[in-house]
Amino acid sequence: MINFDKPRPPATHTRQAAAPPSAARRPTLVFDERTLQPSNSGQAGLTGKGRAVNDGAAWFVLASIALAPIPMASVWPVFWLVWSLIMCLALAAYMIAMQIVEPQRPLACTQAWRFILAGLALPGFALVQFLLSLTGMTTGFAGFTLPAGSVAPDATLMAAMRMFGVFALFVLVFEISTRAERVSLIAWGLFFIVLLHAFWALLALIFLDDFVLWGEKLAYQGVATGTFVNRNSFAAFLGMGLVAGVCMILQRAHRPQTRTSRGQTWLSEKNIELALLWLMVFIIALTLVATQSRMGVLSSFLAAWVAYLVMALKWQNQAIKAVFRASVIAVVAVVAGALTMGAGLSERALFAVADGDNRTALYLQAIGMIAEAPLLGVGIDGFRAAFELVHQPPVSTAFVWDLAHSTYLTWWIEAGLIMGSVPMLLLAAAFVSLVRTIRRRRTHYAVPVLGLAVILQMALHSLIDFSLEIQANLMMFVVILAIALGRLRRSDPGRA
Repeated sequence: MINFDKPRPPATHTRQAAAPPSAARRPTLVFDERTLQPSNSGQAGLTGKGRAVNDGAAWFVLASIALAPIPMASVWPVFWLVWSLIMCLALAAYMIAMQIVEPQRPLACTQAWRFILAGLALPGFALVQFLLSLTGMTTGFAGFTLPAGSVAPDATLMAAMRMFGVFALFVLVFEISTRAERVSLIAWGLFFIVLLHAFWALLALIFLDDFVLWGEKLAYQGVATGTFVNRNSFAAFLGMGLVAGVCMILQRAHRPQTRTSRGQTWLSEKNIELALLWLMVFIIALTLVATQSRMGVLSSFLAAWVAYLVMALKWQNQAIKAVFRASVIAVVAVVAGALTMGAGLSERALFAVADGDNRTALYLQAIGMIAEAPLLGVGIDGFRAAFELVHQPPVSTAFVWDLAHSTYLTWWIEAGLIMGSVPMLLLAAAFVSLVRTIRRRRTHYAVPVLGLAVILQMALHSLIDFSLEIQANLMMFVVILAIALGRLRRSDPGRA
């Protein structure tokens, strides 16, 4: 029976009385203090010395890209060898320096070892061709008996050295492309380097009576060539800078703002800055049109359009609006270029069909060369010597043909159908990797877009030209690929 006369004690008193005395003194949460050891996964940040080494390497790469076009685009073999030696020494110095200041840091290239190993296959195959030519073995080619491996052993050996130098440049840039800020620095640097070369080309063409640094200009009078010899090669160089400018300016235009935009006008500091940057892009585009390179202009403008479209899709996520906006800007740019420097380009476009007949005859003879040596080829950089054995009208005999005017055909002729396809397969793999990176990243995707668009540009241009067989262009292309494929650290906000 319940006794209503005696009051019930408070529940809190009851719980306190029931609890053991030690429970009142026991802490609810217990914290242990532990020391975390540095991670060996390669994702931890570098020390100040390690970052200084990487930053110094980035400035070295930019200086090399700026200097490579000056001595006639480094087109002579002596410049190939000099740049190869410089890049191999630079990579060795970098590896030694990083081992001293960051001995626990793993190599970034180990994350892409399959791609790196496949890149070594090309110079390795060139060495195999060279060694075969020294064995005394012979092979038949177009009714002639030639040394097996390479018809020009010395040229093939130099080609192997050049490719080792390009490989060293790729590895060096890939190793330092681990921070979004450094990658952006290199991309901006490439844009301004191309801008300076474009400015010099216009100055030399318009105000210095078509002046060139190496003496009298014997070819391509009246068109912009800058420090290059060939207008098409210069157009490819300008096109890569044009695409870099489009990507980096769009990234800068749509970066998150730390201050409110309330009260801003069209004359805001940001808008003035962007207007000046777009003016620089227009200067490069104007110089590009002044080269009068038909495929150079087409491939470069198409790549810039693709870059703008992909960037717009990333921030707008509306396909129809992005396509419309990119198309309107492209039309305006083409009309502006045609009204300023496009007269000569329009005239050359009218003779495209006539010029194509001669190119078609050249390509037919080149395909015949592939059929003569489909497996091992005639030796890398052996096209000139081999073509003299099959050269006949209607291909002009007025001068020596040392290039096939198609990088695809050149590789298949010189390295055979199997090894000659390796460069194309590597670029296809890089393209797929960049597409995945662009889809995954939420920020810092401008440089991967740059790499993707430049691959499209050079893939199209290389169909009927040899721009990637020019040292300055090849170096620029390799640097863009390396920074686009670079593996940003997980701790970096640039990685999704």
